[in-house]
Amino acid sequence: MKKFFILLFILLLSSSLILYTQKKNNSIGVALYRYDDNYMKYLKQYIEKNIKSSLLIVDSYNSQSTQNAQIEMLLKKNVNLLAVNLVDKSQAQKVIDKVSIKNTPIVFFNREPNPEVMNTYDKVWYIGGTSDEAGMAQGRVIAESWKNRLNWDKNQDGKIQAVIIKGDINDPDTIKRTEYMKKYISSNNIRMDILSEVSAMGKKDNASKVMENLIAKYGEKIEYIICNNDYMALGALETLRKLGLNKNSRMLNYIPIIGIDGIPECLEEIKNYGIFATVLQNPAIQAEVLSSISSNIINGKSPLDGTHFNFYNNKYVIIPYIPVTLSNIERAIKIYE
Repeated sequence: MKKFFILLFILLLSSSLILYTQKKNNSIGVALYRYDDNYMKYLKQYIEKNIKSSLLIVDSYNSQSTQNAQIEMLLKKNVNLLAVNLVDKSQAQKVIDKVSIKNTPIVFFNREPNPEVMNTYDKVWYIGGTSDEAGMAQGRVIAESWKNRLNWDKNQDGKIQAVIIKGDINDPDTIKRTEYMKKYISSNNIRMDILSEVSAMGKKDNASKVMENLIAKYGEKIEYIICNNDYMALGALETLRKLGLNKNSRMLNYIPIIGIDGIPECLEEIKNYGIFATVLQNPAIQAEVLSSISSNIINGKSPLDGTHFNFYNNKYVIIPYIPVTLSNIERAIKIYE
């Protein structure tokens, strides 16, 4: 009988130690939508530099089904917190349903889930920008450049004649970036004629082909090329360069191209007079916020304890988009060094 109680005590002690280890290992599982995205590559580096806890980082290869399996794997490893850069934002609820079963905190970052989804679980937060803010920042760049560069009004009608190269037309990011860019320009009493809005599905090669068709149809009527992301801006530039445009000057043979994201290749082309501007969300700041909030959560503190950040709607830390032109290009490039 005495041996039985000793054995029972050992078993209980062992199980409690296992549970303690599972809950106190201070590990964070990070799922990135794809490693080969240039912005993600730098964000990953900053995450590894900032987060001091044990890290398990996985590449979801731009596949939501792969990411779902990875999340299940990380949950089985009893990570204390999940940080997820969604492949498909429409799948956020399914991800939340998985983590809520184990009562695991989750921080979405860089890709904003639907606001309604964020209210279905008390341990979910978001860090990053918003699509409407990205669109407004892009609109601001366009508005300011139009007021300062009257020589870009080729037909002198006082209106911008623009083409818009978009991402997936059903993607909420595409819709909001385009909508809020237009709203900002309109609110600044600038008239804009949209010659064409065409989807290139967010891809450089598609954008290059789209730009060929737009040039063939509208030619010198095009005064601005507005792109939903930098990859498409680079694709548009590729076509212009083949035609001898946007090479060494912004005064002659030039059509301003404006992107969104601030990836390194785009910054180099701003420096080289190929692209006029982009809007950048600093990956170093995003990683810093993710590190601070994650550390606080897994240590039982308030998410913003000891930080200078603020929540929006108790769930969001918004990282602002910074307009990048030739005037601040060197500062932007240093972010990636």
